[in-house]
Amino acid sequence: MSAYSAHGANSNRLRHHTGGNGGYPNTPNPFQQYDQENDPNNKDSRLKNKIIMLKEVSISIGDEIRDQNQFLTTVGDDMESMGGRLKATMRHFNDMLARQGCGPFFYLTIFAIAVFVFLYMYLKAR
Repeated sequence: MSAYSAHGANSNRLRHHTGGNGGYPNTPNPFQQYDQENDPNNKDSRLKNKIIMLKEVSISIGDEIRDQNQFLTTVGDDMESMGGRLKATMRHFNDMLARQGCGPFFYLTIFAIAVFVFLYMYLKAR
């Protein structure tokens, strides 16, 4: 028995245990991969899967848009009611000023100025 034949027997045994790719058990056969990529049936199934995914994504986007539109409509309605409340409050405030003169308005202005001066001094000291 020659050294060459003993080596050949070991390499055949290695091919048998590793799936036929020599000493690389996890390496796919490049010709098999090429055949799978160019197989028309495989391309069709991959294209169908991509179309299905695209359809699901577009449906999800549509659902999200409808939810956001509903939310924005609700926010718009709330803002309208808040605007009405603010107008009513300002009307009551103006009625109060008309009945009592400029005294409360003057005190409110002094208070607002004092708050702003206090905040300015506090933030500058930090």
